[in-house]
Amino acid sequence: TVNPKSFRAINRVSTMPLEYFKDVDTRECPSVQAAFQSKEFWLMLLMLSISAVVDFLFAMAYKEIGIRQGYGDSFLTAVGCLFSVGNASGRIVWGTLYESFPFKQLYSTLLIGQSFFPLTLPLIASVRPLFGTWVFCTAFCSGGNFTIFPPCTNDVFGLGVGGIVYSYLATCFSWGAFILLFGNLFVLPYLGYSKLVIMAGVISSMNFALLYVLNVKPKWTITTIGLVKKNSIDKPLLAELKEGPEMKNADGNISRAKSFI
Repeated sequence: TVNPKSFRAINRVSTMPLEYFKDVDTRECPSVQAAFQSKEFWLMLLMLSISAVVDFLFAMAYKEIGIRQGYGDSFLTAVGCLFSVGNASGRIVWGTLYESFPFKQLYSTLLIGQSFFPLTLPLIASVRPLFGTWVFCTAFCSGGNFTIFPPCTNDVFGLGVGGIVYSYLATCFSWGAFILLFGNLFVLPYLGYSKLVIMAGVISSMNFALLYVLNVKPKWTITTIGLVKKNSIDKPLLAELKEGPEMKNADGNISRAKSFI
């Protein structure tokens, strides 16, 4: 329940003339709903989804390419270890570099590697040292997606809702698994593994266009009581608005809701 005194404050704010209110630009996204309505959310979701699909496609294809080159189980096991080490080390390195470089510059570098190595893997697959190196480098670049997007989400949407927004962005890894299943059933029989890994590199390069459009420093607009007109509001009402309405919980405890100004 709301204190009647706070009801008076709310009602009096709702009947104020429009000139009392103004739009204010802020770096903090005001709500998760506002994030969903922004193009930044959908661009980042698509970028992460593409990277997830590339990661899954490459992980499925490189082993079969190695088998067709006549590599034995021991060598392919070692390459699989390189893939895991590359993915883990990439998360550490790219996450550390985020503190020193702008997101667009850092992610552009990541995309170059994430596109180049899958595209050229079939060309060097017959050379053992290069095959292992290409697999390591691809995994190294893919691992960076896990560590540079969470802080970028906080930079774009603010600390208030950034964590919640990223939890929705991270669902793309589940979608990537379904897309991988679709590719395995309907695309792989027509393309083969060599062309499939090339397709992964092509798909990854699409993120360059999305990155160009993405605004990593958007301004969010909220409506608040105008600073110029604030002085003309009577002092008791202004005090109530600053404190926020009193809310009585189910257990009878009194707490303050968020301030109106």
